[in-house]
Amino acid sequence: MRLSRTLLAALFAAAALPAGNALAWGNYGHRMVGQLGAEAFGPEIPAFLRTKKAIDQIGELAREADRSKGAGQPHDADADPDHFVDLSDDGTVLGGPRMDAMPRDRKDYEAALQKVGETSMHAGTLYYSLVDGWQHLTIDFAYWRLLKAGEKTAKSSADRAYFKRDRELRELLILRDLGFWAHYVGDSTQPLHTTLHYNGWGDGPNPKGYTQERIHSPVEARFVERNVVKDMVKPRMYAPETCAPPIQACVARHILQSGARVEPLYQLWAQGGFKDGDPRGIAFTVEGLAMGASRLRDYVSAAWAASADGKAGYPNPQSVREVEAGKPLDRGSIIGDERGR
Repeated sequence: MRLSRTLLAALFAAAALPAGNALAWGNYGHRMVGQLGAEAFGPEIPAFLRTKKAIDQIGELAREADRSKGAGQPHDADADPDHFVDLSDDGTVLGGPRMDAMPRDRKDYEAALQKVGETSMHAGTLYYSLVDGWQHLTIDFAYWRLLKAGEKTAKSSADRAYFKRDRELRELLILRDLGFWAHYVGDSTQPLHTTLHYNGWGDGPNPKGYTQERIHSPVEARFVERNVVKDMVKPRMYAPETCAPPIQACVARHILQSGARVEPLYQLWAQGGFKDGDPRGIAFTVEGLAMGASRLRDYVSAAWAASADGKAGYPNPQSVREVEAGKPLDRGSIIGDERGR
């Protein structure tokens, strides 16, 4: 019987295994992805995200989605699927929707999986955690831009003071939202988080005789910590790429690219490439970490660009372009309707 990742996580917790088991790139690798991605932010990204302190904070926060494991239920069971998606060899999610044609939201995804006898808790929701996090960052940026511009065009000193305080709070939120979400960007470049063959080849056809050993933990966190340093990864980052809208297409393409590295990983394992010090395993791992840092840089750049065309505020959303062009920011819309729903 094939155990779900959620059940495996529960079993690991029950056995009190040390942190780092089945945790994608592990604390060490996720920190590298966050720091290197942030170090590569372009000059268009607000300066508060490009300080050494912010870069270090993003690296530390990129570990947080794993560090919260073991909090209890429902947290662990509900959060675990956000770290992976089980692609079948045919490019579908366990025989359901294709990665290049994913349903609009989690509700429709669940319905599509149920048609083939699966659930999102079993199949994984990494695609949606990536898209959702990017959208959240985009509106974070939109609010920041509105508040920054509003400080210059405020109608009163009271409004100006409020916009300044709210912008400073937004900067804290952006650091948290970006850093936490960076974890899932890193997950998406670990091939074993994009396949149903996530811990040994498992059930089903195996014409090439790939191992059934539980390779997940040895390949990821353990190997990274023992064999890879940050200076190996930085030179392997690729040149900035424009992630043109819609972001969903970009995310799907990147997950498929990671999925294409599953068989090479199993081939390397069979050849002994993941023994400590083996240059083949090191090169493979460095490439994955470099992909994560590069994608984080490019996703953040795309979110910043998209925020220029955004609107934020409630109940009357304010246009970023209009406010940045000189239209006074409506404080009431930024504060929101305090009467509730």
